[in-house]
Amino acid sequence: MTALFGIEARHLARSPLLWLAFALAAALAALEMSWFLPALAGDDLLAYTSGGLLLSGGALLAGAWLGLRDRVTGAADLVAVTPTAPWRLQRARLGSVAVVAAGVFSVGFAAALAVSVVRGGRGTPDLRLLADGALAVVLGGWVGLAVGRLTGSRMVAVLAAPVWVVVCFLSVAGPSLRGISLSVQHLTPVLNPQDHSAAYGLLPDPLWPHLGYLLGLIGLVGVLLLALASRGSSQRVPLRPLLVAAVAGLVLVGAGGAKLLALPDDVLVLGPDRATWRPVQGESDPQAEALFADPGWSFPADDQARACAGDAALSVCVYPAYGQRLAQDMHAAIAPVAQLFTGLPGAPTLVRMVPVGMGNCRDAEAQVPEAWVRERTDRGDQQTRSFYRGVYLDCALGLHPGGSEHLTQAGEAVQLWVLLASGDMDRQQLQQLTQHAVPEPVPSPVAIAALAMAELPTEQVRAELAPVWKRLRAGTLPLAELPGQRP
Repeated sequence: MTALFGIEARHLARSPLLWLAFALAAALAALEMSWFLPALAGDDLLAYTSGGLLLSGGALLAGAWLGLRDRVTGAADLVAVTPTAPWRLQRARLGSVAVVAAGVFSVGFAAALAVSVVRGGRGTPDLRLLADGALAVVLGGWVGLAVGRLTGSRMVAVLAAPVWVVVCFLSVAGPSLRGISLSVQHLTPVLNPQDHSAAYGLLPDPLWPHLGYLLGLIGLVGVLLLALASRGSSQRVPLRPLLVAAVAGLVLVGAGGAKLLALPDDVLVLGPDRATWRPVQGESDPQAEALFADPGWSFPADDQARACAGDAALSVCVYPAYGQRLAQDMHAAIAPVAQLFTGLPGAPTLVRMVPVGMGNCRDAEAQVPEAWVRERTDRGDQQTRSFYRGVYLDCALGLHPGGSEHLTQAGEAVQLWVLLASGDMDRQQLQQLTQHAVPEPVPSPVAIAALAMAELPTEQVRAELAPVWKRLRAGTLPLAELPGQRP
């Protein structure tokens, strides 16, 4: 049996079909990882979703070709008359397929994490994703063996893998693309979680029930293949262990599937205490939207953002999974602006990463949602720095980050003054904003007021803003009362 195990394992390991799927999965994972900031607690999910789906399809195709080989070459008839029980031979083959399939996924998963570390990713990967992905690829390989043995058709063997991948993809992505809720998407071999936090994990977390669900499916497929192998042979597989395995598989599939179907579409994290978390069904939750729109609400302190950088004027803290380098980059972008607001009431002295929401302002703290920072697909470096500064400026000037409020003319003039004084904008760029800005040009009186403040010493502007700062943040200060506007 050991010799047969090694032979079958080598056959599958040399299959170009499996390694073609590996190459495609690696390319897709690399592309997706390039869209996000590096973090081990996040890149592990990208490696799982990219590798799990394509590798399970590749394992199915390779397994189907192995099963088909026996039918085409007549090896199945030869095995039926050998002294060794056919089901024992099949058991060795199942073991070899499982080892190779799980090994290939593990190699891909480890390679993705290594790339993440080289790019600066930190944190602790979720090894349950490794186990779940390996089981999904094993399931694909065993299903492929069943397809090849049952059909004996090259056409079916070739088409089975793409059909498997497409059906799994549509089951996972289809409901979210159409904006509907469909819990059955959790029953696919490879999950596609929609919400993830480096500090709080998957939201909701389907991994434990999904691991049991996959184990049950693998057990049932294994029972089917062993039963098929002993069909027509005088050496039958022992009935009692087969029944026990079948019942265990049904229990695991039933229990795991029931828990997966009961999961909500999303989980709203309202604080570090899990008792405050609220399940969300569907695309939106009106109560959640109202909560995030409330200027008085903010995410409570959770001691999760511990990677910090800063100076006397401003500190920036992010989740350790993103590393101190991200905190330093954010601080470098915001610090020239923050120094201009030093000492003004309500000006943030801390920028903290939070896992949920549209970003909020709390006392002297500006909160930036993790998803906004991690997903940088459409932002260049300059746009990223402008985004960081925008989060700070919204809080400093009394806006709700991500909200629908607009600055008054006085607030807009102060914002432009800050950009001029910090060197992020020059007079020519401001002139262009008065003519061609999108969605609408800057009004000339606002630009004139900003230029007038830029002519004054920074300390003088800050000293004159201090008495009227609360009115500016409240939106009641007229443009004429800004520094440099009085004759």
